[in-house]
Amino acid sequence: MSPARQGATTVRSEEALATVRVEPDGAGGALIVLAGEIDQDCAAEVQDVLISALGACPAGVVLDLSGVTFCDCSFLNVLLHARLRAGVGVDRDRRFRIRSMSARVARLLALTGTLAYFPHGNGPRPHPDGNGPGPYPAEAVSSRAGRPDGPRGGLRR
Repeated sequence: MSPARQGATTVRSEEALATVRVEPDGAGGALIVLAGEIDQDCAAEVQDVLISALGACPAGVVLDLSGVTFCDCSFLNVLLHARLRAGVGVDRDRRFRIRSMSARVARLLALTGTLAYFPHGNGPRPHPDGNGPGPYPAEAVSSRAGRPDGPRGGLRR
């Protein structure tokens, strides 16, 4: 068994069919892989795993959300709570980053205007003044992206 796989755990919620796997990265951090449907039925359990990993990993965590097939606002709350617990903005050496995400997760973050709060891809993009989320393309954080009601809001007639 490789060092990265030692200590890996799997948590399942049969109601929501979600899987959470925590893999130490050997540098004081962890890769957390979430997959399946994450909704209110398993949000508390997923949050417990994330908070536990943050407590055990002084270097922080990197999330792989590419296997998430469904998520709702309860999952968004889990991510926001974990981000706060990670000390993002307070401890500049601590990682809390999304390595990859499914289209469902990207849509949830874009529609709620929270995508910029989660550094993703190749790494964080620091804000020009050193505080807050980095400058992401406007189309990536638009709260109107993908909505069927058009650019001005309301329903098309």
